Amino acid sequence: MTSSVVGQALRPLGAFERTIDLYMHRNPVQFSLAIDLRCEPTEVELAEALRRLQLAHPLLATQIDRSGTEPTFRSSTEEIPMRSAHESTLEQEVAAEQTRPIPPSPGPLVRAVLITADSRPVSATVVLTFSHQIADGRGALRAVHDLVAILSGQDLAPRDVPTAQEDLVPRPTSDEPTSPPEPIDDELGPEQRAPATLRPFDGTAPMVALAELDEASTRSLRDAARAHFCTVQGVLCAVAAQSLFSAPERDTVRINVPIDLRGPVGLEDDVVVRFTATSVVLTSVPQVTFWELARSASSQLADATHIRSIGAAVHTLADHAPTDVDSAEQAMLAATNADIEITNLGVTEQQEWDDSVRAVWGPVMSTQVAGERILGVATHLGRLRLALTSHEHVDQLLSGIIDVLTTSAKSGGA
Repeated sequence: MTSSVVGQALRPLGAFERTIDLYMHRNPVQFSLAIDLRCEPTEVELAEALRRLQLAHPLLATQIDRSGTEPTFRSSTEEIPMRSAHESTLEQEVAAEQTRPIPPSPGPLVRAVLITADSRPVSATVVLTFSHQIADGRGALRAVHDLVAILSGQDLAPRDVPTAQEDLVPRPTSDEPTSPPEPIDDELGPEQRAPATLRPFDGTAPMVALAELDEASTRSLRDAARAHFCTVQGVLCAVAAQSLFSAPERDTVRINVPIDLRGPVGLEDDVVVRFTATSVVLTSVPQVTFWELARSASSQLADATHIRSIGAAVHTLADHAPTDVDSAEQAMLAATNADIEITNLGVTEQQEWDDSVRAVWGPVMSTQVAGERILGVATHLGRLRLALTSHEHVDQLLSGIIDVLTTSAKSGGA
């Protein structure tokens, strides 16, 4: 079949990228990452920086050709679209970004917002929104990092088109586990859990709430986690579970956690999809302390980030990838059937950002799964920041999460 999309073919979408793309035929999925700058670039300066960012990262200058036998990344000559929002709020703009799908062509699969205000004339906020076929949270952070570098006057060398992840992740050998370990403490069993459903996309903006811990609380939380043999991500899971246990008749909480492959597998930090996901399941038992919950979550995450588990997850999907929209939706619903998702981008490369970036927020995302709650976490300049997105009310849940985090940091796990 002759393609109707003009542009050089770069490579076919990988199995996971195809699954996301099939799902997005009916269910838009894009996500936003925001940075608060200590400067105020002009629209012209930001547009030029975005153009140079496209030259450095090939997937930021692509479109998706769905006309052939397999979807293909093709080059796009279009520049990253940018709009300005004066005297608006970050919450309003990132929520609005989830209401407008990014079409697969003519590209690019990313856009930008410049937020300014007269009350802070020497600062601005830049929001980048990515279509999920071309990036995950850490890939978006790489793009944001490089955008700041360009705005600071640095030159970036162009990169090669990144390879699909299943071509880079080692396949488990025959004597290794072929599937990830079962989660600990899962007393609810998947067969007893109501299946997830989709909310038809109607352009309704989700609710977005933002909060942060100060430097002292963030440091205390990290120290307490270390003292109790937990990871910060494990603590976040326990905090979310405790905040959700208060709901009537909910004594088990399932948490969806994306697993970044760059560190465990040693993959290059590219703007591309490089993740799998796991479920952390925590149960409320009277004699179980908060830190025991956090250790259980940390243990489950350690199992999921083992190279054998990662290889099994990546290649199981590659070997049994959905081939149509319906099966892609079912796969997505099975993977995201959770009470909350926590996407933790970790600590930014702040040594290079101290003079220019005050804060990093996100990811903010909506996947059109009914009842979803997505918590995006990033730590910059010693402050842990949280962005909670849902089509349900989020303020009370986020304030509860902050309260538990603060209490845990102060008590050190008492």
